[in-house]
Amino acid sequence: KKIYTEELKRFALKYDFLGEFTIVEEPDIDTVDYIYYFNKLNGTSKEILDSARREIYDHMIKFSEKAGIDEFSKNAFIFFKR
Repeated sequence: KKIYTEELKRFALKYDFLGEFTIVEEPDIDTVDYIYYFNKLNGTSKEILDSARREIYDHMIKFSEKAGIDEFSKNAFIFFKR
């Protein structure tokens, strides 16, 4: 969790329209899902937000595989508050 969270925070800095995020743990029978909720800072369009979310997910999947935390990554979700 710590490795994933630190990398997500670092990578998201490149998006000036995203604020801080909060993490919500939602336990499941088999897993613990982590939901990262980013605050959107301005009137950014849906298209730009969708593109940024894809870039962030792609990066975090590749990062997680390299770091050996890909199982965690499969149970981590990223949302932007509107």
